[in-house]
Amino acid sequence: MKMLYYDKKRGAVGLRVEDADDLWLLKNIISEGDVVIARTSRDVKLDGQSKRRLPMTLALKVKEVYFQPFATRLRIHGVIIDAPDGYGLKGSHHTFNIDTGSELEVIKKEWSSFQLNRIRKKIKKGVRAILVAADFDEISIAMLYDQGVRYLMDKSLPGVSKESPNAIDNIVKKIAEWIISFIEREKVDLVVIGSPAFLKDLIVKEISNKVKVKIFKDSTSAGGKAGINELLRRDTVKGLLKEISSVQAEEMLSEFMMYLSKNPLMIAYGLNEVKLAVEANAVAKLLVHEELLSSEIRDEIDFLLTKAEERGAIIRIVPTESPASYKLKALGGIIAILRYEFDVHKVAS
Repeated sequence: MKMLYYDKKRGAVGLRVEDADDLWLLKNIISEGDVVIARTSRDVKLDGQSKRRLPMTLALKVKEVYFQPFATRLRIHGVIIDAPDGYGLKGSHHTFNIDTGSELEVIKKEWSSFQLNRIRKKIKKGVRAILVAADFDEISIAMLYDQGVRYLMDKSLPGVSKESPNAIDNIVKKIAEWIISFIEREKVDLVVIGSPAFLKDLIVKEISNKVKVKIFKDSTSAGGKAGINELLRRDTVKGLLKEISSVQAEEMLSEFMMYLSKNPLMIAYGLNEVKLAVEANAVAKLLVHEELLSSEIRDEIDFLLTKAEERGAIIRIVPTESPASYKLKALGGIIAILRYEFDVHKVAS
């Protein structure tokens, strides 16, 4: 994401989209009632008869925002409030298709400091990484985004048979081919390979001289999606990919669950408990499910996040496609790790 300008007086931010995670970020920032200005094309009547599709700049008052996880397009639907004269477009509905490379202006009645900081933090380009978890029965290959974990492959393997002395070599070569193809297709910077026992060592040996990316390995108890989830909790991945929001969310959720069992006074969960903890300046870390940012209480959540950030809290948004998503939803969609012991139940009563 590139911030082209910020006009505080107009409440306008100019942006250029640079990757799919930028689109996910915009989906969570743009809301109903905002104004978005962008270059688009539109069918218009010429001479009152024939139609022609013309490029033009329009301003929409936003009604809805559509985005599929890991898609390369964000759709913004709204009512045209400003358009070139002569075509009678004001008041009509239109949809912007925002892609990588698109430039747009977003105007809000009031930008929260949390929203602006999310854009500023996204300006730095992150590492492109894939995780591989394999055993002799299954393999999963996943790419990490701020918006979660996108599975590129989830496949069963033939296993190892005594009747096939070359079975291990064949499996290793096939896995290596898949990994190399995804490295080249996705323009990856870094690969982490996990497996039980020695399989990861054979895979690394097979690909290390064939690709120019950083390769790391770690142990997992299984291949497949279970192995990917293990890797996300490992210190290797946390250390290498600490700037990726979905990885940070996994680490914070693990810390929360540890306190839940050992010292519940160090946590708060659910909107009411977290609000009390923020008011008491007790929040050190805050996890929020992305669905709350587009819910009926969106303004209340934005206000809470701004206040928490102003008081020094570390805040991460948990995407729907993250392994942490389901656990967080079960906890009310918002949880906090506290700076000190704080009995929210006592305060509430």
